[in-house]
Amino acid sequence: MRRPIATTVALAVVLVAGAAMVGPRLAAADAARAAERIDGAPGSTVMSASGRAATSDALMPSEAGVDPTGAVDDLPNDADMLFAMMMIPHHEQAVELSKLLAATPDIDEFSISLAAFIETDQTKEIAAMHAWLEAWHGVGVMNHAGGGTMAGMATPEQIAEFDSLSGAAAEARFLDLMIAHHRGALAMADDAIADGRNSYIRSLAKHIAAEQEREIAAMTLRLDEL
Repeated sequence: MRRPIATTVALAVVLVAGAAMVGPRLAAADAARAAERIDGAPGSTVMSASGRAATSDALMPSEAGVDPTGAVDDLPNDADMLFAMMMIPHHEQAVELSKLLAATPDIDEFSISLAAFIETDQTKEIAAMHAWLEAWHGVGVMNHAGGGTMAGMATPEQIAEFDSLSGAAAEARFLDLMIAHHRGALAMADDAIADGRNSYIRSLAKHIAAEQEREIAAMTLRLDEL
C-alpha cells in the first residue's frame, strides 16, 4: 500500500500550482451551468473561471442552519439528515482516492493538482457537515440513523486494483473512478435540493453539484488525452 504525501509543505506547493493547472480546464468545462447552480451556495475553496482559487467564509453552517431556536421552516427533514450522513463517507472515499493518486509516481501534474484540490475542498466540507449534524443531534432533532444509498462509491476491489497501478494507467483509473464517484454525488445533491428543507444543506448541495459538474467535465477532457 502506498503512503500519502507526508509533508504539509509538499501539499502546499501542489495546491499553489493546482490553481494554475486545474483552473483553465474547469473553465472549459460547462462553466455556465456550474455558475448557475453554484449561486448562493456555501464556498470552501472554489476554482473560478480565471483559474484563481476563491475562498468563501460561508462553508461552515450558518447560524440559521445550526441554531435550534431559528425558524421552524428551517428545521431539517429526513432528506437533509440523510444527505449529510451519507455525504460524509462519500467525501471520505474521494479524499482516500486523491491521497492514493498523490502517492503514485509518474502522474501528470494536472491530475495531481486536481486530486490535491479535491482533498482540500472535500475535507473542509466533511468538517462542516460533522458540525451541522452535531448541532442538530445535540438538540434532539431527528437524532436517529437513516437509510439510503451512496451512489458512485468504488468497491474495495476497485480501490485495491487502482492502488496497484502506476503512471498513466493509474491516472486513467483514478479519473474513471472519480468521474463515477462525482456523478453519484450529483445524484445525492439533486435529491437534497429537491426534497430537503434546511437552508444550509440545500446551499451545500448546490455548491457540491456545481463544483463536481465542473470537475467531471475537466476530468473527462483529461481522460480523452490519455
